Amino acid sequence: MSTYTILYQTQPDWSVIPAVELQETGWLAPAAISARAQLCHDGSALYVRMEAEEAAVRATLSDPLSQVCNDSCLEFFFAPDMADARYINFEFNPLGTMYLGFGAARPTRVRQIVKKPDELFAPRPFTTDKGWGICWRIPFSFIQLYFPAFAPTGECAANFYKCGDETVQPHYLSWAPMRCDTPDFHRRQDFGTLRFA
Repeated sequence: MSTYTILYQTQPDWSVIPAVELQETGWLAPAAISARAQLCHDGSALYVRMEAEEAAVRATLSDPLSQVCNDSCLEFFFAPDMADARYINFEFNPLGTMYLGFGAARPTRVRQIVKKPDELFAPRPFTTDKGWGICWRIPFSFIQLYFPAFAPTGECAANFYKCGDETVQPHYLSWAPMRCDTPDFHRRQDFGTLRFA
């Protein structure tokens, strides 16, 4: 079973925070692409860092709510309440363009428009010698708009993904295994477990 412990830090020090590898290749043959993810919290926000090794990066979409999964894309799907089927999905391309969704099964999901996303989530895309990555924060006050009882204790569910539907080499990577026959990241039942330290 995929589990990850979210450490408490007053300020993220990514050099000491454990990373998980997105090793599940899903429905296509393994690509020469890899990705990893890290999480921590400071008592008031969750901090996310994801990085990909990807030679041919595609970054074309800049409009709000663009289908960034068509570009090189890193995604974090977060279900704060283990007993609730609903979750929030954060999807970013290398430009920092974000797609944000909320809901449970596909017919009930709703795109979310945030008035000042850069101010609220502070996304910081970056490049590396072998690819790209992004860091951002998720204020607990934002999570509590959807899950009022949320607190950084106990367990919650999530999955990390890397994809690129229209990249030179289409690919689908995940942290927790996906138990379905065709590409589908929106499967709450396949999320792994996060534990707050």
